[in-house]
Amino acid sequence: MKSAKALTGRREKSGSNTSAITSIEFVLRAELHEPTETDFVHSINGRIIAESQARGEEDAGYIRASLIQFSEALDHGISAERLGDGISGDIAEYWEHLFDPETGHPKEEIQNEFEAVDLDLLIIDQIVIHPEFRGLGIAESAVHRMIGIFGTACGLVACRPWPLQFTPSIANDPKALRQLAFPDVSEGEAIRKLRSFWSRLGFWPIRSTGIYVMSRSQRACEVSFQYHGKSHQ
Repeated sequence: MKSAKALTGRREKSGSNTSAITSIEFVLRAELHEPTETDFVHSINGRIIAESQARGEEDAGYIRASLIQFSEALDHGISAERLGDGISGDIAEYWEHLFDPETGHPKEEIQNEFEAVDLDLLIIDQIVIHPEFRGLGIAESAVHRMIGIFGTACGLVACRPWPLQFTPSIANDPKALRQLAFPDVSEGEAIRKLRSFWSRLGFWPIRSTGIYVMSRSQRACEVSFQYHGKSHQ
């Protein structure tokens, strides 16, 4: 039987500059049937839009993420072992490095270091800003908006900083390289800059895995501290 799908879209303001208002149109797809282990992994696509009086609405880039509802899966009686077996591809690496395969909870060292309270995981898979819209803080705003909307029930937000121009699918596509107009830097320099970007946003590396993680509980404490600090100045 062909499964039905529910499509949800959400457009949120993420920032502005002097000439355009930027927003994100989020799309999340979910199956409508009895849940299996793979139904707790949701792909989120965000179209970043710039709108100005002079040029109207334009695509400014996109952001893609995966929301893994480990807590919801365990509540539905899906064991950690079954959940691990149902995870494949890039997500399996996050499962392996961050979670205990027997309990489905974050590993003890992850718990201790990042104070991960909730089980769900938000993975920022990719973010691309088109050349003419770079340098305006749009990428940072898009990441924060993604986390603010889809990461509220997550203990951790994770990513693997790797320059898109050095992935096989893009590196071997001259048309894509021209359109995206990446900076002319070495692979090592591109990795360094990208990791620096995610570090500024509050992500920390997990040993030598290449995975960077943000603790939602620690981030909430920092935001609360900054807010109360400013209110008393």
